[in-house]
Amino acid sequence: MKTILTVPFSFFLLISSATAKDDSPQNVFKDLIRPVLDAKCVQCHGADKDKGKLRMHTNETLLKGGRGVGSDIVIKGEADDSELIYRITLPKDDEEAMPPFEDKEHYNPVSPQELEVMKAWIKLGASFDLLLTDLDESSRKAADHVLKNMPKKILSLTAKLQPQLPEVPEADPKALAALKKAGLLALPIAQNTNAIYVNASYAGKSFDDKKLQLLNPLAKQLLWLNLARTGVTDKGIQSLGKLTMLTRLHLENTSITDSASAHLSKLKSLEYLNLYGTNVSDASVGNLTKLPKLSKVFLWQTKFTQKGADSLKKSFADVGRYNSLSAEQNKLQASLDQITKNENAKMAKLKEKKTNLSKQTSDEKPINAKCPVSNKDLDETKNSTFEGRKIGFCCDKCKGKFDANPESFRAKIKNFKPSENFAKADEEFKKQERESSTKRDEAQTKVNKVSGELRKLGPEVNMGWKQPLADKK
Repeated sequence: MKTILTVPFSFFLLISSATAKDDSPQNVFKDLIRPVLDAKCVQCHGADKDKGKLRMHTNETLLKGGRGVGSDIVIKGEADDSELIYRITLPKDDEEAMPPFEDKEHYNPVSPQELEVMKAWIKLGASFDLLLTDLDESSRKAADHVLKNMPKKILSLTAKLQPQLPEVPEADPKALAALKKAGLLALPIAQNTNAIYVNASYAGKSFDDKKLQLLNPLAKQLLWLNLARTGVTDKGIQSLGKLTMLTRLHLENTSITDSASAHLSKLKSLEYLNLYGTNVSDASVGNLTKLPKLSKVFLWQTKFTQKGADSLKKSFADVGRYNSLSAEQNKLQASLDQITKNENAKMAKLKEKKTNLSKQTSDEKPINAKCPVSNKDLDETKNSTFEGRKIGFCCDKCKGKFDANPESFRAKIKNFKPSENFAKADEEFKKQERESSTKRDEAQTKVNKVSGELRKLGPEVNMGWKQPLADKK
């Protein structure tokens, strides 16, 4: 005997309702164009940023337009005359094209199908109530393609380089007022964020350990702090351990020592640390290695040695990889130094040859009719040799001026040409100069490549400017 299943009538109503919802016509702007704008335009033209004074995150702000455009951004019924269509159809190398082309990886232009839907929407009056069924056959096909390939947001290169700010509660107005009264600068680090930057460097030595306590009520908002040249000491630095949101800290030209580094090690969000001109040394390496996000540290004019700086960087990297790249870097640098030395020697030899040939001439009399300094008649006894040619002067004074800087008077010697021997030596020197430059550049490129890979293994440790070998006396 078969069992007959009874299905409640409400079930059929539910199915009917779902089917009707799925089959309902979609809104052209809300369901197709808005996702395109959100993915490709709003990051530069939205609530948080209004490049060109244009915001596109709401229907109203889109139609309002931007600087110099206004309502022409969308001209109802005239797609090709609308600024929106004009900008997104410009060649990518045009400076007014939208979105701007920065590089292939981060370029996210409007697709042909998305463009067709936008143009159809504008031609039909740019109504926010326009439905998919109102489009012609070609536009419906384009819309169908967009629905099946909804655009994804790709951050521009510029946006990716910008720090992502944490969401923090609003700072206590009384705490900010206290900072201002103490002579400190306290500002939001960017628009639309409660995260703040405090600069005490203007207060100088008057900002001491006691005044550091003014920062405690701002522990949840303080991301950047500048204490450079202030009167804070190792004892005061202890209170900084409470500022766990800090990502940037300036302590340059303060009196702190290695004792302070134990307290700095608690700042687990710290990315940038400037210790220039302080008394920290290699003894701080162990504490600084406890900063997991540290990406840049300045140790110039401290008691740190190069060995200590290398140890600090090495502690953040794979030891095997670090040692391998360090050895390769040293080898390539030694090669560069040797190439520089050899090429400089070649250049010096050819330069000496030029100098000697410049003083030798086969001219029996001056090649010029007038003094190149005064333009007066020549004194037959006043002569110099320049680039293998005899040059005459009117007096010793003019001769002295010429000898001090002959190049500056070259143009005043009519139809001047150097001697054949000097010209050959000069061409030989220039050829060697080009070859030497190429060799040094190729060697330097290899060093730079390995140095770049080494930098990526850990934080950038800045020990100050080093004089290049070629500039050393």
